[in-house]
Amino acid sequence: MSRRWLLSRKLFIIFVTMKYRNMQTVQNIFILNLAASDIVICLISLPITPVTNIYKNWYFGALMCRMIPWVQGVSIFICTFSLGAIAVDRYILVVRPHTPPITKRGAMFLTGILWSVSIIVTYPYAYYMKEESIPADDENLIPMCGQFCTEEWPNPYTRRAYTLVVMIGQFVVPFLLMAFCYTTIFSKLRNRTKVRLRKMDARSVALESSCFQKNFLDQQGKDRQRILMQSKRTTNILVAMVVIFGLTWLPHNVVSLLIEYDETQKFFHLYGRDDLDISYLLNLFTHSFAMTNNVANPVLYAWLNPKFRDYVIRAITGQRQQSTRVISHQGSRTAPPTSTTGVERPSKNTKKKILQFSGFTATNSMLKKLIENKKSSIQENGQTALGTASAYEAVEFGENDVFV
Repeated sequence: MSRRWLLSRKLFIIFVTMKYRNMQTVQNIFILNLAASDIVICLISLPITPVTNIYKNWYFGALMCRMIPWVQGVSIFICTFSLGAIAVDRYILVVRPHTPPITKRGAMFLTGILWSVSIIVTYPYAYYMKEESIPADDENLIPMCGQFCTEEWPNPYTRRAYTLVVMIGQFVVPFLLMAFCYTTIFSKLRNRTKVRLRKMDARSVALESSCFQKNFLDQQGKDRQRILMQSKRTTNILVAMVVIFGLTWLPHNVVSLLIEYDETQKFFHLYGRDDLDISYLLNLFTHSFAMTNNVANPVLYAWLNPKFRDYVIRAITGQRQQSTRVISHQGSRTAPPTSTTGVERPSKNTKKKILQFSGFTATNSMLKKLIENKKSSIQENGQTALGTASAYEAVEFGENDVFV
């Protein structure tokens, strides 16, 4: 059931992204890669890995012995590379807004590079995997018999070096990249939130003597709460992205390294007994735990996206999600008597901008006059007027802007 649920969710992500052109953004191109890699894991790893580990036998032939580990390795590398690409794309958009962003063509080119690198790096899985047949021993000198899919490297040093390269490329580099990008994004968004809150405070000081003081201050409190909630939600998602990736993949990489570099092959022997080797169980458990990252990916990167949820509703019901704003035919809005809602963006030919606060209208000139009066009052009292300029900057708007 869980496999079908996970597979259907991945397929639905691909369907929605391909159906609507507005969803075919740079970030969603990388999310498509993420979904494609997760689908491959669902189709190959989930049904075959449990059978192999439970029965401790290989039933799928020599060709599949080479292909399945290779395909699994490619899928896992694409998954982690795509997570890193999403982090870099968001970093450029938020932290480096003046840097040319990644274009769709650039994203497609980068996708081709990621797939090529993943195929090349994981090719040793296909080259060194062999199906081995161990016959039964009448004298019971061999504890196990049957068909096995194992790695046959030329020497243990090559195998260990490759294991280290895989860990660095598949886990360490993407994790450090994600941690750096999302930490920097978090710091940038936190500073922006502080600036927005300061401007809101300055605006409330500049307009506190106006006739719509109560309505404005009520909405000011609501806007402040909304900004803080958005900042908290964004912070939680960014932290979850890094923490979930690190927690799910770190145990498996650590156990794999310990198994490879254990010269005595007794590190995982309980109480020093050869018949209590738990390395197999630990590797199986950590591998399964790492696969839970594929369950979290669609939730973090797609389903928590409000725009994506809107298109999901459209794909299912054929209707858009209803807006919370109510616009009348005359261009004005209806709202509760104590709330301030957004207005529709005026046309470019509109000469006079209208701000509406629960039925009260004010033009730019009126607001400017209110601010100038407040500025004079502050200067007469010997107080600084530095906050007034910020307040006017927050209130004055251009031809294509709206005051929300």
